[in-house]
Amino acid sequence: MDRRGFLVTAAALAGCRSRPSDSRLVLRLSHSMAAGTTALHVMADRFREAVAATTGGAVEVAVFPSGTLGHEREIVQQLQEGLVDFMVSGTAIWGSVAPKVQVFDFPFLWNDWAHIHDIVDGRVGNEAADYLEGAVGIRPLAWADSFGFRQVITRSREITEAGQLAGLKLRTIQSPIYVKAVELMGASPTPMAFGEVYTSMQTGVIDGYEHDASTTLQQRFYEVAHYMARTSHIAGVLGVFASSVTLARLPAGLRPKLEEAARQASQQQRAMGVREDETATQELRKRGMKIHDLDRAAFLRAAEALWQSQANALGVASWLEAIRG
Repeated sequence: MDRRGFLVTAAALAGCRSRPSDSRLVLRLSHSMAAGTTALHVMADRFREAVAATTGGAVEVAVFPSGTLGHEREIVQQLQEGLVDFMVSGTAIWGSVAPKVQVFDFPFLWNDWAHIHDIVDGRVGNEAADYLEGAVGIRPLAWADSFGFRQVITRSREITEAGQLAGLKLRTIQSPIYVKAVELMGASPTPMAFGEVYTSMQTGVIDGYEHDASTTLQQRFYEVAHYMARTSHIAGVLGVFASSVTLARLPAGLRPKLEEAARQASQQQRAMGVREDETATQELRKRGMKIHDLDRAAFLRAAEALWQSQANALGVASWLEAIRG
């Protein structure tokens, strides 16, 4: 379909949104991070640019950062109902409604980003996409990366060895596997929305949180947190998740162009990840944060037992086998 065809069909498409001033199809995308060089926003913005290019300007993706349209759990429901068209997020938020995808967030599972890409871009990633579409009515158009593995960041306790995590109240994502990961490290998980982290650290409601260095820098969390323990416990697989309701009502021939745009955006976003992690870590040191590497081996035996028990319970033993090689 050419640009004119897109415009004509989009104008007639009652279920989708268009601006009164023109006949472009405007689709809404939500994410929870700040605008700027954050993993979610970069992926969202690259997708916006690629959609404009692949459709010749016939489709506009309107990006709403910083949870403008609601917390992630609210956006999950809006996506399922077709009220929001796309969401860039980690797989973690989907774990409570589509439990099998929790396998991507098993703690201490991944070797590096190349390992992750081999899996999510292959059979396991395709099967997970089919599962999500069938189970909850959303479709990942492409997989992306966090800008670094997740670490433990604390406000007042310096962590230099694994045992010192015991008893700390750490904010984590509202996902069963993230809760188990924090428990595995000996800390006390405190699930809460991302937008509540800064003030909860500032007021001492929590002792720390777990996230990557880039997010810590971009969200200015270093203002209320002074120590990082590099556990690299979870990678944080991201995706561009599309509403199946939206996909079903798109003009004929448009979906492949959106999928291609998502793949292009993913390649560009992934290329930035390692550099952003290294740059952010260095900058946090400059801003006074004390950073220590923790020995992952201290957690590995417990992690392996967790992988197996959870894989069996979730029915993803074959996915785990593929991941472990």
